[in-house]
Amino acid sequence: MPDITPFWISLKVAIISTIIVTLFGILIAKCLYHRRGWLIRLIESVIVLPIVLPPTVMGFILLIVFSPHSPIGFFFAHILHLPVVFTLVGAIIASVIVSFPLMYQHTVQGFRNIDEKMLNTARTMGASEGKIFLKIILPLSKRSMLAGIMMSFARAIGEFGATLMVASYIPHKTNTLPLEIYFLVEQGKENQAWLWVVVLVAFAITVIGTINALNKAPYQEDR
Repeated sequence: MPDITPFWISLKVAIISTIIVTLFGILIAKCLYHRRGWLIRLIESVIVLPIVLPPTVMGFILLIVFSPHSPIGFFFAHILHLPVVFTLVGAIIASVIVSFPLMYQHTVQGFRNIDEKMLNTARTMGASEGKIFLKIILPLSKRSMLAGIMMSFARAIGEFGATLMVASYIPHKTNTLPLEIYFLVEQGKENQAWLWVVVLVAFAITVIGTINALNKAPYQEDR
């Protein structure tokens, strides 16, 4: 019977990080989707930076930022009592950082695809911005947000480089599935590694299939 601890650790990390990126992704997309200009382009470039940077580079940056000797690391460790380096918290933060761009991109694109004339009509009828967001923007963007949530969850559960740098590989503590696969192969235990490879591949296929179904649904409804 294989040890399923890595599965539960990965699931916990992915669920917590996805909840965080969903909330912040919607909030930040709400603040930026209707704005234009060089400053917004700069902010969005920073947001998507983790997609472009090598995971180990991102992990090194996080390691420095959340080191116990840094102001942020000190705050987490001694004020919040949530040490980051070599802990599950570090794995969650790494997953949040690398998966957030996916949630933001899908969500903000969904918001920007809504016909501005519809929103202006609601404004002329006296609807507040908050009501417009809750009653029009969010419902019409639900497919984009759901795709972003699924992509963020998949990215979080498959995160390797940044997690290894920040949280390290500590059995029964930070050994997520990608880390477990790497160290099983390193130890010559390919047969055990194959189990988790199959699990992750099956999960990835499910996510891709679901997102494709979501993308086709509007077209099918129009027909």
